[in-house]
Amino acid sequence: MRRSSALIAALLASTLLSSCQVTPGTGKSNFNMLSAEDEQKMGAEAHPDILKQYGGAYDDPKVQAYVAGIGKRLVGHTETPGAPFRFTVLNGTIVNAFALPGGYVYVTRGLLALADDEAELAGVVGHEIGHVTGRHTAQRYSQAMAANVATGVLGVVVGVLTGVSGAGDIAQLGAAAYIQGYSRDQESEADQLGIRYMTVSGWNPDSMATFLGKLRDQARLEAVLAGRSPDEVDETSLFASHPRTLDRVKDAAAAAKAADGKGAVGRDQYLTHMDGLLVGDDPDEGVVRGRVFSHAGLGIRYEVPAGFNLINGAKAVTATHKDGSLIRFDMGAEAHGDMTNYLQTQWAKGARLTGIEALEINGMPAATGMTKLNTNKGTMDARLLAVKNGKQTYRFLYLTPPNQTAAHAQEFKTSGLSLRKMTEAEKSATKPLKLKIITAKAGDTVEKLAEQLPYDDHKVERFRVLNGLGDGEGVKPGQKLKTVI
Repeated sequence: MRRSSALIAALLASTLLSSCQVTPGTGKSNFNMLSAEDEQKMGAEAHPDILKQYGGAYDDPKVQAYVAGIGKRLVGHTETPGAPFRFTVLNGTIVNAFALPGGYVYVTRGLLALADDEAELAGVVGHEIGHVTGRHTAQRYSQAMAANVATGVLGVVVGVLTGVSGAGDIAQLGAAAYIQGYSRDQESEADQLGIRYMTVSGWNPDSMATFLGKLRDQARLEAVLAGRSPDEVDETSLFASHPRTLDRVKDAAAAAKAADGKGAVGRDQYLTHMDGLLVGDDPDEGVVRGRVFSHAGLGIRYEVPAGFNLINGAKAVTATHKDGSLIRFDMGAEAHGDMTNYLQTQWAKGARLTGIEALEINGMPAATGMTKLNTNKGTMDARLLAVKNGKQTYRFLYLTPPNQTAAHAQEFKTSGLSLRKMTEAEKSATKPLKLKIITAKAGDTVEKLAEQLPYDDHKVERFRVLNGLGDGEGVKPGQKLKTVI
């Protein structure tokens, strides 16, 4: 057995030594088991799944072409200017950007709304191109493969030495920690490559640092909107897939300073291209307005209790509370038979339900019941509510920590009973929110302009983050600003 383990270890070492390749972006030799063709195949296979997850590509050819043009200009100044790249604006509200192997680069329209100029967008796209030219995903994949093989060897060796099987589970924890997400070094390397690409392409590298600062401000605002402390965004953990945003701001600022901070910003042309950009939810996926979710296509609406923050996702609508409670709304398969039967035999088959009750909610048959669910936050009380509307089945899952169940019981009931069909007038009134570029006039203030935003809370904070304005910073006559209409 020991001889076999030694042989496997020797084969593993041989594989590792023969799998080092020179990375185009850095010129360094790194462990990589994938060829460029392998990476192209991986990206092409994952691309449709990305589109599905983020609600597809944003349906605006002019915006798509503008972002792709910035990306191609950056690629032309990389170490592999002829490499195939594909740039896509995703129809997502969250502020995000990422890349797949093989040159697939994505930014969300939520990120476009937050950025303030062309150079900031170039910094984001350049960073993601840096992940591709740095072959970071390929390195992560190769490390995972090696970790799996090494774990098998370690399990054999530990088993021989200790007589205990299953020791590989312990080793897997260490391997998972090592390969989880991009490493801090890879993120810093992508920043450095991105700054190099945007600088030689003619954009001001300082904008990478300014946008990273906006990312932090946006994250702090989202925490406040969700009822959490804004200081949470600066916390990190062993399994964080990215360095803390605050650290990256400092690193990028230092790198930008070393690059002399010269180059174009391109604010006017950027804002011109972003005028009319869809902001927030796509009406085709339903919209959130304060504590109300409505979907004109389905013809329904409902309201969540005060203190819950509604978030519309591609697969479900969630509402979270600072005490850990959660409301999830989605659609299930068509209900067969009465709704109590649906609960027990279709949705919660196999679960031990109590307090099962048949209901009628605004003319729609429904049923509810209670159970307990094991979650990553421990055991939670769960109330299930299923409502039938023709062939459609709407499902509400109300999760609460056991010590909060009684406190939320009545308001959850009220929320469920608020589900109703929309009137034709309500459907017609469901309009998308859009970005509008305005010019500040004499007498305009942040508070005055923020009051016009179509939100119920934190209007001043939202306006400042949208326009990159610091605390106490005012607006000047003639200044171009973003608002939402």
